[in-house]
Amino acid sequence: MNKGNKISKLMRSSVICGFLLLLSSCENQGPDIDNPFPNGKDSSTAVKDTFNYRTIQGLHAGLFKPTCANSGCHDGNFEPDFRTVESSYYSLVKQPVIKKDNGALFSTRVVPGNASKSMLPYRMTVDLNGNSGIMPLSLETTSNYPIEKDSWVSRVKDWIDAGAKDWLGRAPVNVDFPPQILGLQFIVNGQLLGRAGKYEAAQLPAGSITEIWASFSDDNTPVSSFSNVTINASTDPNVFNPANEIPMKKGPSKSMAGLFSVNNDYYWNGQYDGSQNVENDVVWFRITVSDGKNTGYQIPNANSMFMLKTYFAIKFK
Repeated sequence: MNKGNKISKLMRSSVICGFLLLLSSCENQGPDIDNPFPNGKDSSTAVKDTFNYRTIQGLHAGLFKPTCANSGCHDGNFEPDFRTVESSYYSLVKQPVIKKDNGALFSTRVVPGNASKSMLPYRMTVDLNGNSGIMPLSLETTSNYPIEKDSWVSRVKDWIDAGAKDWLGRAPVNVDFPPQILGLQFIVNGQLLGRAGKYEAAQLPAGSITEIWASFSDDNTPVSSFSNVTINASTDPNVFNPANEIPMKKGPSKSMAGLFSVNNDYYWNGQYDGSQNVENDVVWFRITVSDGKNTGYQIPNANSMFMLKTYFAIKFK
């Protein structure tokens, strides 16, 4: 055999061996590669545990942040606050519900170790009172949540039943959270004052004397048992003179709309004399309250969003 034939035969052998090796390589990879369209369906419809979604940080990253913290929803406008892992945890675990179900079966958003007693998974599957919708109420157009819903509900329940641990794997401790404001209303001559928007200052005629009614919630203390409840007025939303604190009175309770619900109980009330105020004056208010554990808690305070401060204001017209 001449030298040319030997080289040609050797090249054919190399090509055949390479082809066989390629086939072998493909066969070995097969079982480890997900078919992107099993049975003709896009596999993206299934939620995959790329990390542990049964933790608060996993739920925040995969569910609360992209699905619930939409603009105007749980983005700090109202609780639960899903902007961060920490705010999600602290506004869910052992926190009282604001809007109750018809049967009053749920009083707490997340009861550690008991998903069946927690409002959170219930709100994800049931239209509360038949007029509140199932959470989430709105979704981004790119969201896959509708086809992933069952997986997320299951993960939420698993996290709760496992003890609703925090981002460091710690079990919840018994804490006493400060009172939360549910609503603030101003009444002049028996008429509820209007607002230009949800968080806008209330509008009232110049020189008016107004009643101020506050609705609270608390995780451990009945609202009627609050102590040292006072209200202060200022022309500066960040500066209040302690000498101007005015005691608020208990009851009788009024049912009025609030920040998060159409029906809230307003129990504490006070009065502001605006007889010296003229058109375009703006007065800002701050309430100080003690619930037995948290003494002298201020609403709003230095850490409050500005929109809450405007909600606590009146503008004379």
